[in-house]
Amino acid sequence: MKYKLHKNGSYNIHTIKTDKFKTIRMEIIFRNNFNSETTSSRTALFELLTENSKNYKTKRALNLKEEELYNAVIYSESIKLGNQIISSINLEFLNPKFTKDEYFEEALSLPFDLIFNPNIKGEEFDADTLEVVKKRLISELSNIQEDPKKKAIVNALEFMDPKSISSKNIVGTKKQIEDITPTQVYKEYIHSLNHDYIDIFIIGDFEESTVIDLINKYAHFKTIKNHKLDLFVNNKVYPKMRKKTDKSADAQSQIIYIYNTVSLNEHERKYIMQIYNMILGGGALETKLAQNLRNKNSLCYGVQSIYNKYDNLLIITTSVDKDNIEKAKKLIQSSVNEMKKEVTEEELTHAITSSISSVNMAFDYQNRIIANYLFNYMAELDPMDIRISKYKEVTLKDVKNLSKKIKLNTIYVLEGDFNEEN
Repeated sequence: MKYKLHKNGSYNIHTIKTDKFKTIRMEIIFRNNFNSETTSSRTALFELLTENSKNYKTKRALNLKEEELYNAVIYSESIKLGNQIISSINLEFLNPKFTKDEYFEEALSLPFDLIFNPNIKGEEFDADTLEVVKKRLISELSNIQEDPKKKAIVNALEFMDPKSISSKNIVGTKKQIEDITPTQVYKEYIHSLNHDYIDIFIIGDFEESTVIDLINKYAHFKTIKNHKLDLFVNNKVYPKMRKKTDKSADAQSQIIYIYNTVSLNEHERKYIMQIYNMILGGGALETKLAQNLRNKNSLCYGVQSIYNKYDNLLIITTSVDKDNIEKAKKLIQSSVNEMKKEVTEEELTHAITSSISSVNMAFDYQNRIIANYLFNYMAELDPMDIRISKYKEVTLKDVKNLSKKIKLNTIYVLEGDFNEEN
């Protein structure tokens, strides 16, 4: 596998040459600082760009073109990563050595055609298509509220700090979605073209010079960007832990613990905290949380800890019966306390092995390989071989010392309606 960065002023091209896959994947990635006021229109924009265009007037017409290109797949994706919002137009298509000569250029040019020839008239996106996208985004928002665990995490982060970027989502609120206009999306389109950092990743078996020439032929990005992109969210560390309980009609109760990771250095963020989390609750059934809540006390089916590195947060989440809330809370706290002095060599070895296995698995998927190289480039993520060697160096002392930098911020309970009596 051979990676190379090609700087091109207004955008970068990242080529990853490998003959491991039968397909070629290209991701056109737009990055900028997260803005809670415009996130709804931005997310709608990238949905619109893969819905139709001037040359493909309907979704059906675009799907027929994909079928014509040997069932190529094109779609958009938007995520929030710490303080940044990352949106991409993704294309996966058959290796051209199995097809006719003109196929490669035809496939490669499609996402650029969608980006630079959107379905707009004057300075407005097509209103009917926008309504379809808005309904889809509102449905996504409803799905979060219908999922007790997701709803509890959202509520907990908002209670922690409603002004924090960590408490925001990429689709915004229902009102923000409903208020999106065709003109507003057009303004976001122009803003993204002129102000987003743009990186084009392509992975597969290809001639590098041919790929570079074709991308440069169709990538009509003009503006050079030099503003600062912030990645990490510095969430407040409160003098006293905060707690809140809300009522819910759901059968089970959701418990959310939010911890600040305080003053971690780069090595702790990248490696020791990953191993810490794997031992605590980020791994399988051998974690401390799983052992204490599920295996020994049968309080829940699942419990996990989630390390949000770029938000400087550790989140623990579980579902229990109403009568077991207080017992579960005590066991969560005791599990975290165990990390200070009761971590074994066996637990450490298992966590390191699992972390290395996760890194190695990334080599099996084109999108994960691209993600790794993207984070190598934009964030503090080392190449895979270095990460593996650094994980192997983590010691029990490292994990125990890091546990002193975990500070409880918020306990949130979404109390369900079920107990043993009813």
